[in-house]
Amino acid sequence: MRRLASALGLALAASAALAQAPSPVPPPAGPGQAEAMPERPGPRGGDVGARRFPGLSPEGRALIAEALRPGAGQEERARIRAARERVHALLAADRLDVAALRRAMEEERRLVEALHAARQARMLEAFQKMSVADRRAFAENARRGRLMAEARAERWRAWAEEARRRRMEAPVPPPAPGTD
Repeated sequence: MRRLASALGLALAASAALAQAPSPVPPPAGPGQAEAMPERPGPRGGDVGARRFPGLSPEGRALIAEALRPGAGQEERARIRAARERVHALLAADRLDVAALRRAMEEERRLVEALHAARQARMLEAFQKMSVADRRAFAENARRGRLMAEARAERWRAWAEEARRRRMEAPVPPPAPGTD
């Protein structure tokens, strides 16, 4: 029993020491290379990229992460928000200026399309650098994600329709006494 307790104590001490060990520092990005985001554990443990892009190699995940990096398109999104605010302001005006509203809506659409085109260009660049296996895995993940989103939307629609039906079929309560 003492040996077991001693062995258990050593194992716990070793695991605590390993947990406090610093993680290795990734090599710096070379000239012309974007700095890849470090692998980090997610809220449920494990590699976030592996859960988000299952089946892709670490290199493929890095290419996709770079194409989808959070900072990409921030300025464009700010311009889109401003254009949408202009549309809202024109709609809220006392007098509806249809010509100005049309121009504002066209500007908002042009900005959205430009953001979409830039995102597609980054993705195309990433796809060209990916291996065949990574491209196939990405395509399968995208297909699976789309099907899951469609199924989730259909479940929500069915739930909403059922709730609407139940409200319509619910008996109307009698009036409260003394309100006649």
